[in-house]
Amino acid sequence: MFDLILELLGDWFVFLPWVGRRRDRRKEWSGTVEAKKTLTLAKHAYLVIFRTDDGQRKKVRLDRKEDFDLFEEGRRYTKKAGDDLPDADSARSYRGKSA
Repeated sequence: MFDLILELLGDWFVFLPWVGRRRDRRKEWSGTVEAKKTLTLAKHAYLVIFRTDDGQRKKVRLDRKEDFDLFEEGRRYTKKAGDDLPDADSARSYRGKSA
């Protein structure tokens, strides 16, 4: 019985991250890069933290340095529904709001 429970939990933990990524792909948001970090002992070596317009923090984990270098701290980017990453060109086309 205990083995069955462990097996089901193991399957659930393998399946859960896939569902989360799929759900995040459907969302659309825009925000500013708050921080960029390089992680040494992680599956995804690069991390970009965004602060969205509604105040939430979004962490985008990346495998490739080329993708990591596309984002600059303090710049605003927009992620469209269906895309995995925010559009790097959206920072160039954004004109900013005057306060």
